[in-house]
Order: sequence, then structure tokens, then C-alpha cells
Amino acid sequence: MRPEEIQAAIDRCPRRRMLHLPTPLQPLDRLQEVVGGPRVWVKRDDLTGLAFGGNKSRYLEFTLAEAIEQGADAVVLSAVVHSNHCRQFAAAAARLGLEAVVVLRQSDTPMGLTDPVTGNYLLHHLFGARVRVAPPEEVGPMIEEEMERFRRRGRTPFTGVSAVLSRVAYVQCALELAAQCDAAGVEPAEVFVGSGGNSLAGLVAGFRLLRRQTPFIGTPQSHVADAGSAAGSVVARASETIERLGLACDPMPAADGIRVDDRWVGPGFGILDGPTREAIGLLARTEGLLVDPTYTGKAFTGLLAELRGGRWAEDADIVFVHTGGTPLVFTYGESLLEKSPA
Repeated sequence: MRPEEIQAAIDRCPRRRMLHLPTPLQPLDRLQEVVGGPRVWVKRDDLTGLAFGGNKSRYLEFTLAEAIEQGADAVVLSAVVHSNHCRQFAAAAARLGLEAVVVLRQSDTPMGLTDPVTGNYLLHHLFGARVRVAPPEEVGPMIEEEMERFRRRGRTPFTGVSAVLSRVAYVQCALELAAQCDAAGVEPAEVFVGSGGNSLAGLVAGFRLLRRQTPFIGTPQSHVADAGSAAGSVVARASETIERLGLACDPMPAADGIRVDDRWVGPGFGILDGPTREAIGLLARTEGLLVDPTYTGKAFTGLLAELRGGRWAEDADIVFVHTGGTPLVFTYGESLLEKSPA
């Protein structure tokens, strides 16, 4: 299918443009000098231009547009305390004139702590959202409490952002990436992305619509029960996204060439481990590029491990999709610093 046909289908979806697109595709030449192996390119979705950027900004152009089309003037979102999504949600709501509430889930990892006030938790407040914090078992009732509070004030609240529209946003990213690869004369041997869900599924949908059978590796932020089932779920989501766009794809996406790999999650969600600390430091020192300890840092840890393990031929090109998360660097603070030898 021609890119213009796919773009026309995307343009029929609700959308409020807030971002600086397309985001750049750049080579990591210094990294290659240090590590060796194939050339790595990075798709800079940390530079989408809203609230430190990230993949969720792409989502929000579509999901908040849908909320507005349905008459909403107030929006509620819930996630962990240092959620990248909630940070970009608060900023996008401010930009669109929507009153926003974020209901934040506490945990005992750095991602779930409110003390000190830093990282995304600080930014939720600065962007003007009403911030509520609760243990996991109280999050649901608190969301309903906030929805009812809006209704009593005569407002029309919206919650439950559309997963399929989030994936449509990453079909848009796929179109950008494919055009940039063509312009650079690059045929990726594999695309590596820190997602086992919507962003990965949107990229798969976009590439398959373009009839490109590029392999993908997605790294989730938590362990998965079964990698094969996870790949199947990505395929199902990609197929649903193609149907939402009203397009046909022959053949439809299949699990061949899609891998969801949780080997680099480490001890668990939000827990920084030694390999991730080393990978974050290496990328910062070689390229001046930051990835975060929870999402993109663990994805890059996986990419680095595969580079060092000789997964790809030395003349190959690999694409790493940087989905953002920069403020989380401050959340983890001193724990990111390499310990000096005793």
C-alpha cells in the first residue's frame, strides 16, 4: 500500500496536532566505534516536543482529540507515580484547555515514590493537573470519585484513553521511519523498541501495510508469562489497528519476525540493575544521549547485549526507537552513578 493511502486513513481519525514531527533518525557512530558491530540508528521519539517528549505524546494527539469530539472538557488518567504517560497527559491537557486529574499508584520502587518531589511527579504538578496519590487497591475508587466530582460541577469528564488510537499514532511513526530509512539508504535488519504493547503493535501495523517484512524486537517493562503469546497479542493489536483505519493488508501481520523479549527486565518493573546502569552510562558518554532506567534504558541494555553477542552481521543496520522517559533519570538520582572501586 502506498504511504499516501495510509496517511489519508490516519488523517480521517480525530487528531489535535501538538508535536514537532517527524522526529529525527540519526546514526550512533560513536557507539559503533566503541562497541563495534553493525551501525545503530536511533529514531528520536524523545524529541516529540511536548513535555520532554516520548511515545505517549504521539498517542495523546489522537486520544485527547477523541475525548474532545465526545464532548469532554475534563480528563482523568491513572498510572504509577512517575508515569511518563501522566506527565505528557497533563501537559497535553493544559495545551488543549482541558482540566486534568492524574490518579497515581504508589509502590516501593522509585517509580512509585513521592518523596523527593522530582522527575515526572514534579512535572505533573507544574503542568497544572490535580494530583491524587493512592495505594493500588484505592486507585479505582479514587478515579470514580474524581469523575463524580467533575459531574457534580456540571463538567463532562473522560477517562479510559483509546488503545487502538494509540496504535494508530505509531502507524504514523512507522511511515516516518520507513521514509527516513529510504532517504538514508538503510534497510534495517531489525527494529528494536522498548515496548511489548501499543507502540510495537503500531509499528508492526505500519510496516506491514507498507509490505515491509522488517523484523521487530520489543522489550516490555515487566516480565511476560509467555513470549510466544505476547507476540501473538502484538499481531492481534496490529490487525485491529489496520481494521480501525479501514485498510486491508495482504498478508495480515503474523508472529513471524516479531519477538517480545523480557530478558532485560532484570529484578522487575522500576528496579534498576547493574547492566542497565552500565548501558545508560555508555550511551550517555558515547553519544550524549539519555535513556531512562525503567523503559528505554532496559531496551537499550537488550540492544547492547545483542550487539556484543554478535546477533547481527557487521554490515547490518539496526534501528532503535527511543520512546522517551528522560525525566526518570532524575527520579533515580545517585543510584545511576557508577560505584567507585573500593
